[in-house]
Amino acid sequence: MTGPLRLVPGIEQATPHEPFRLVKVDDEFIEEVRIREAWVPLYRFGLQKAFLPDYEVINWYTSTRPETLFVTELLAARPVSDRRYALRNNQFTVHYLNGRTERRILANADEMREILRGPFGLTLPDAPELDAALKRLTAAA
Repeated sequence: MTGPLRLVPGIEQATPHEPFRLVKVDDEFIEEVRIREAWVPLYRFGLQKAFLPDYEVINWYTSTRPETLFVTELLAARPVSDRRYALRNNQFTVHYLNGRTERRILANADEMREILRGPFGLTLPDAPELDAALKRLTAAA
């Protein structure tokens, strides 16, 4: 999200990018985003109190378990004023606020470095192991 939402179900709420809404289901909420004309569910959450160990355990699990998306794939996302950038492995996508989408397959480690440095604003080390990992991502596609 690029803006806060009021904890009020059933109303469309504007953000600097897409509109969102909350849908109440029993004692939980589903956060939805409107993409084009369809409402797409993103998250389900409740208002029960969470404790730091709850976050620590799930963060450890999703960042270390070999089967999880965050271990097996390269993911990056960044919103800017008039668009969103998304990278999944070597698939680079730009979603503009006017609804237009551009997709590009990155063919090699140099192109991946260019995208990670440019639109995502990352500072990357000159490390052979990074280039090897980026090459694996482009070869697997």
